[in-house]
Amino acid sequence: MASSPACTISFDDNFHGVFFAGQKFTGTVDIDLPKTKKVKVTGLASVLWTETYGTGTTMVFQGREDFLNHTVVFVHSETDEPIVMEPGRQVYKFALQLPNTLPTSFEGDYGYIRYTARVIFERPWKFDLTYKIAFTVVHQLNLNTISPPLNVPVVQEHIKHFYCGPCRSEPLTITVKLPMTGYVPGQFILVTVDISNGSNKCIAEVKLKLRRQVRYSSKTPYQQKRTVYNTLAKFQCSGVDAKGSAGYERRFLVPSEPPTRSDTIIRLEYFVEVTAKVLGMAYSPEVQIPVIIGTVPLMNLNPRQQRASIVEAHMTTASTLTRKNFHGSVPSLIIPHTFEKSAGRADVNIQDDDEAPTLGAVPFTPRYPMFHFDVDDKPVTHSGAHPAHHVQTALSYKHEKLPPKKPTTMDR
Repeated sequence: MASSPACTISFDDNFHGVFFAGQKFTGTVDIDLPKTKKVKVTGLASVLWTETYGTGTTMVFQGREDFLNHTVVFVHSETDEPIVMEPGRQVYKFALQLPNTLPTSFEGDYGYIRYTARVIFERPWKFDLTYKIAFTVVHQLNLNTISPPLNVPVVQEHIKHFYCGPCRSEPLTITVKLPMTGYVPGQFILVTVDISNGSNKCIAEVKLKLRRQVRYSSKTPYQQKRTVYNTLAKFQCSGVDAKGSAGYERRFLVPSEPPTRSDTIIRLEYFVEVTAKVLGMAYSPEVQIPVIIGTVPLMNLNPRQQRASIVEAHMTTASTLTRKNFHGSVPSLIIPHTFEKSAGRADVNIQDDDEAPTLGAVPFTPRYPMFHFDVDDKPVTHSGAHPAHHVQTALSYKHEKLPPKKPTTMDR
């Protein structure tokens, strides 16, 4: 009888193991073993980091939230005596209706929101054997239900005077415009920047960035926050002479990212940032405009907003994607989409520190929906052609332009 049985956990008709909150979750456990006990499906958020102070004291901050804990017993004994099973292949099915409230999976620098399915072999007088696989849950965020509406153009202005009193300079004015503030992965964010430099200071360069802010909140030993900023895409543009002016226009392709979320111990927010680097100054004027990333795109867009959120040369059409790459995940998600890893994220080890060694666990990275539109900003139709990788780089245009920050932060 083998001491370590072979075990495979798979999800029905779901190769990447991506599910939406509220969707039915089904799978199969295929075991070649002497005996088995149960499968356990869990979901939790965990944060952990340390801070060292000037006194040499190091403090550990941590927090945890549990979202899902479901157990299915496949084989059990009615008495205290262990069950002896004949060696060979055993196949078990499991199913679970996922709650609608589950937050989206996320793996970060100081914490994660992670869902796993485990098969546990309970062995009398020995350590249990556990096989584990991680899967992705995506919480749907319908941009059309958010108030105030996101399909309204936004303009933000920053005015900076250098020096004061009689030496006070004429203003440096930075104006940033977005056609709307709600997007889904696969759409473009058109950023328009106008700079009027009435001062005698030269602007060396203008930087435009699409950024993600992740805020981790601990619960013990007390509530503390740690914030990490990640740049998802950026442009470096030419500067502006003293007493000069310039305009910039750039498009950021929204990458495969988890939706905006602000009600767990891990909060995700996104914003467009424009910075004007002033020669000889430690402080550079900056404008930030928050944007919401969701999973259901805005519907009531005017023609200009539609054109701004797509670029024909960079669109993936039905002729470049096979039918098998599209996923009919849930009925409400009618736009063809693929599930893709977040850019720049490496696979993580899903072995938890507080559990016995896990057998067969493979490195994991969550996948998120990436949507594919045609040039009319409508869903592409299935045509059964062959796949190609769609472009995930921001598109550069002739014009050029740029968007706040807060507590203990890291910039990555």
